[in-house]
Amino acid sequence: MKLVNVNRPAYYNNPVDALLKDFFNPKTATDRYEKEELKYTPSANVFETDTDITLELLVPGYSKDQIKLSVENNILLIESEGVEPKADEKEAEELRYSRIEFEKKNFEKKFRLSEKLNQDQIKAEANNGVLRITIAKKEEAVPVKRQIEIG
Repeated sequence: MKLVNVNRPAYYNNPVDALLKDFFNPKTATDRYEKEELKYTPSANVFETDTDITLELLVPGYSKDQIKLSVENNILLIESEGVEPKADEKEAEELRYSRIEFEKKNFEKKFRLSEKLNQDQIKAEANNGVLRITIAKKEEAVPVKRQIEIG
């Protein structure tokens, strides 16, 4: 069973690769940091058992109230809501950081769901910065094991 990630390839999400990609084409590199390809997308692990498929997304610092899951037209959409970078900037001024290496950004990640998955049985839980989404397979997609006697 395949679960297809419909987001852009990983190299689009790496700012260094994006900068190098635009190095010889300055016309497209006017404001690199507002480009769609430099938006944050969380890393994901996908694994399958006989009865379900599980996605794990790395979302440290996000509360479960800031993450929204929805399914429409066989697309699972995982997005953050209510993350305000301006609030982080105000906090940075108050706390007088000497170095800031990460920031919370709004994100969006999409997965195309197979017809063999039961979209009514999706469970999600967030624990220690990992969002785990479990999608049950339809009964006809679950493999049946049986012993065959040799006669």
